[in-house]
Amino acid sequence: MKGERSVRAEVGESRAAGWWRSMARGDELPRGFEWIPVGVLTLLSLLYGIGASFVLWARGWRPVRFDVPVISVGNVVVGGTGKTPLVVYLARLLQKKGRSVAVVSRGYGREGRDLVVVTRGDAPRIDWRKAGDEPYLTALLTKGVAVVVAAERARGVRYAVEKLGADAVLLDDAFQHVGLARDLDILVSDAARPFGNGYLLPAGPLREPPGGIRRAGLIVGTRAADDSQELRKAAEALAPGIPIVLTRMKPVELWDVVTGDTIRLKDLRERPVVALSSIANPLDFERTLERIGLRVVDHCIFPDHHAYEDGDLEDVIAVAAESGAGVIVTTEKDAVRLDRWRSPLRLVALGIEVEIVEGRAVFDRVVESAVAGGR
Repeated sequence: MKGERSVRAEVGESRAAGWWRSMARGDELPRGFEWIPVGVLTLLSLLYGIGASFVLWARGWRPVRFDVPVISVGNVVVGGTGKTPLVVYLARLLQKKGRSVAVVSRGYGREGRDLVVVTRGDAPRIDWRKAGDEPYLTALLTKGVAVVVAAERARGVRYAVEKLGADAVLLDDAFQHVGLARDLDILVSDAARPFGNGYLLPAGPLREPPGGIRRAGLIVGTRAADDSQELRKAAEALAPGIPIVLTRMKPVELWDVVTGDTIRLKDLRERPVVALSSIANPLDFERTLERIGLRVVDHCIFPDHHAYEDGDLEDVIAVAAESGAGVIVTTEKDAVRLDRWRSPLRLVALGIEVEIVEGRAVFDRVVESAVAGGR
């Protein structure tokens, strides 16, 4: 397999990509000659910060407004913090309140830039390559919810409202898209490491200066465990008074990617499995599998949003054979992109849902207020 072998995994990402991901998360300090590229990246991040601040100011000068409630879900760092599962949670919540919901997304990594309707509330009408993996997954997980992908978010919202009859709109990954007015900005952040190493791109994961969190009306900390003090301290220092809700990802089911059949956890417990992921926080996925009782003997890691090719899958199968594993376990987002899977080895996906562990009443109140106050 292309790449390097780590302690637990045969990785499909480059050495440089793995180094940057570890450095940006603040997992370890640079050593030796690593300080040279870090210094260069830090200088570039200063220029990026100036440019990002100007762009945000210019875009927010005259935001486009709509007559329906608009809720944005986003973050201030690149990579996964659990935005899409929260969008799915919110879509189901608003449905229960009688709303006709549409999700509007940019569709990161998709083919083309035209506005496309992924679903009108039934099954997806296009494949994931034209929709983007996250909008496609949202369409699969939310029945009765329209999903629209558009490079221009305002155009996507207008289409959802005028053509699809939406009376509530969720913007996926739109915290920096300030050119579109919203009734609530939900900032999603890792509870333990809200800003990674604290540096702007490309020296760190920050998309904009940390003070941008002041635009949020609600902060949702994900991966909440015993330690959420870093998020609380950051919020208190930069944006005191913004309510904080803590969540975690709750495993809900295992299902066969080829057949769609649900699989009982007890049928996989103690059997050797290989994890397969191309997400921003692969080790978090591995820990989740171990927490539910799976014995992970290896982990094939690819870059976030990786488009799997036949050669990649052959390498994964080879790793499983070497490890003595008869089952590959992947994420739901990866399952969307594994439509090329052709192997006697069983490919299983782990389904997850957002679980609010602290602040449910606050969450419901803030969301209800935003929906009721929609212009």
